[in-house]
Amino acid sequence: MLSSGVVAEILGAALFMALTGALIGWLLRKVTRIGLLPSYALGIAIMTFVGAALYVSNQDGAVDYLSGWIRQAIGGVVGFLILYATSRRSVSKT
Repeated sequence: MLSSGVVAEILGAALFMALTGALIGWLLRKVTRIGLLPSYALGIAIMTFVGAALYVSNQDGAVDYLSGWIRQAIGGVVGFLILYATSRRSVSKT
């Protein structure tokens, strides 16, 4: 079962991934011609590696990179769902 500490870390990772992934996605849209949701996905994918490195460096060697990356990736999926739910997508008028 998941402890409350793990759930809190995943929720924190989700917020971190949503905010920084949206920022990286915005930068990608300014540099390239990419859509909103793909830019969010790429931004979050990039930030899972950066977030995992930051998480592992903060743990003083108590956590290996793979388990840190898995937590950040789970948070990234939740963060992408948050961004997807709150994004302004065009609605077809059919």
